[in-house]
Amino acid sequence: MNASRIRHALTFAIVLALPLGAAAQETPTELSVSEVQLGSSLDRGRVESPTTTFTHADGRIYAVVQVQNPARTETRVRVSLERVDGPTRSGVLLDIPARPRYRTVARFVARQAPGRYRVVVRTEDGTELSSTELTISE
Repeated sequence: MNASRIRHALTFAIVLALPLGAAAQETPTELSVSEVQLGSSLDRGRVESPTTTFTHADGRIYAVVQVQNPARTETRVRVSLERVDGPTRSGVLLDIPARPRYRTVARFVARQAPGRYRVVVRTEDGTELSSTELTISE
């Protein structure tokens, strides 16, 4: 192989490797929510029958939240039940351990006024990570 072909091959290999290196640096480090499941009963920390429709007779609304924590830092998330287009609520503060993935559960009463609501997951500083809409009827 002559010197010109070797330089060309090396240049081509470097050009191909640059995007791969850049992609590796773009690994998410931010906390995120991969899933929120709602239901009125749990089995071993998981929703038995996922639903987004509840009645007062259901008694409780469980929100099982799957958190992705690539930075593996201890933190907290706040989960609240809020009326759609209503004010922000304080909700419940849940600890997230220094693990890459973690599942946690928030619990609310289903005796809210009938209407459309959202279960909202936020960081401690109030940044919204996820929301799931639901309906409550009498």
